[in-house]
Amino acid sequence: MIWTVFPKRLLSALKGLCCLAHSAEAMQSQEIAEKIGVSKAETAKVLQLPAWGGFVTSRRGYKGGFQLATRADQITTGEVMDFFFSRYRPEPDGDCPIMRALRESIAPGQEVFGSLTLADVAAGRTQAANARLERQV
Repeated sequence: MIWTVFPKRLLSALKGLCCLAHSAEAMQSQEIAEKIGVSKAETAKVLQLPAWGGFVTSRRGYKGGFQLATRADQITTGEVMDFFFSRYRPEPDGDCPIMRALRESIAPGQEVFGSLTLADVAAGRTQAANARLERQV
């Protein structure tokens, strides 16, 4: 699927997941909210979708919080985005020549972005991932 839109809630979810990728322990929503720059209430909503998708686990209570369900190097941004868009379909753009050209021109970059793991993004290893993908092509 070509992602011609990038909803704010999805961006916040990816930021939250990268924040969790940096942490060895569960993080409470207030701590994540401060790091990604959104309200605590919005953070709880934003992390519900990755929890439904199996990317995040959560536990209520004082010692609770959110944490990745698996290692950060086993979750790609593409998997998270595909899950998000399976739940929230963007409006179809029909056969608009502008959108068709946009889809065709961004597809290679989108493929690179989708192949990045949360560990890659959290550690700033995007250039290394791009080089890996270029060697495969």
